[in-house]
Amino acid sequence: MIAFLIVTLLQVSQPTAQQQFDRLAARAAEARKASRDTDALRLYQAALKLKPSWTDGWWNVGSIFYEREDFPAARDTLRKLVALDKKAVAAYALLGVCEYKVADYDAALEHLDTARSLGLPNNHPLGNAALFFLALLLNREGQHDAAAGLLLSAPENRVSSPAVLLAIGMTGLRIAKLPEELTPREKDLAAQVGRALAAPEAEATALIHALLAQHPEQPNLHYLYGMVLLHGDSGMAIEQFQKELDRDPRHVPSLLAMVREMERQSRFQEALPYSQRAVAAEPGNYAAHAILGRVLVSLDRTQEGLRELEQAKEIEPGSPQIYFALASAYTKLGRDDDAGRARAEFLRLKNLGSAKP
Repeated sequence: MIAFLIVTLLQVSQPTAQQQFDRLAARAAEARKASRDTDALRLYQAALKLKPSWTDGWWNVGSIFYEREDFPAARDTLRKLVALDKKAVAAYALLGVCEYKVADYDAALEHLDTARSLGLPNNHPLGNAALFFLALLLNREGQHDAAAGLLLSAPENRVSSPAVLLAIGMTGLRIAKLPEELTPREKDLAAQVGRALAAPEAEATALIHALLAQHPEQPNLHYLYGMVLLHGDSGMAIEQFQKELDRDPRHVPSLLAMVREMERQSRFQEALPYSQRAVAAEPGNYAAHAILGRVLVSLDRTQEGLRELEQAKEIEPGSPQIYFALASAYTKLGRDDDAGRARAEFLRLKNLGSAKP
């Protein structure tokens, strides 16, 4: 009887695993709030041994390692978190930043893009850093326009840090490197271009013109000047695109810019050879196929245009603009059911894009 009472008392006094976890979690939160991060880290790790599925614990451990600039440890911790929660947008963002810091660039690109796809808002505490590093990696992959769009998307980035201005200049010059890989000359020129592109339009035009006078043979600078001029003087802009093409006849951005401007002015016959050159230069470029398709349809060569548009769709099925052009082509050919499906897909993709922050 006495032995039974002793066992019962021991059972009552021994806390359950859940009670132990709750106490450790509460003490960890108190320590974190009081900025006693060494104690907090020890307590979070002890709690996680009792409950490895505790996502908030992994987040705090990863954050502490990140704040200490222990990026390998932060990366390993955050990978455990995203394995538990596939929609942990902030965890994906911080994981991608850590992976960038340890030069695991492919993984960083994947996870930063995942964070953006999940809807990481620009005003999130991690938003600016995550989008900055994503832009650097996209630029490194040759996706210069997408990178520039991210860097210039937030108003505060128009008068921003030297690092952001340098990155903007790299996208403008289409230098597919990371900032730390630039030569001193590239770095200086990219910084000047970044400051120009972040300036008001009139000032930007003057600054790029001055840079062009100093560096007339610099790749992409005539193209960039043309893009700055485009809204104010399309004739001069086309001249600059042509100068870029004189330097490099296969310069696809200049070819596409010329075609878009000629298309806007309904100069379809003039646009045709430039759009054909763009496809020949980059057969895997969906935009080149799409714009050639639109030009051909406008010239009533609809069947040929449709083939180009369908090729563009195969390369980039997520572009709403391609489905809009496909709907027009199908309508001209009397394929009303196909036109209706293309319009429906255009609206679906457009609404999907509008729903993202």
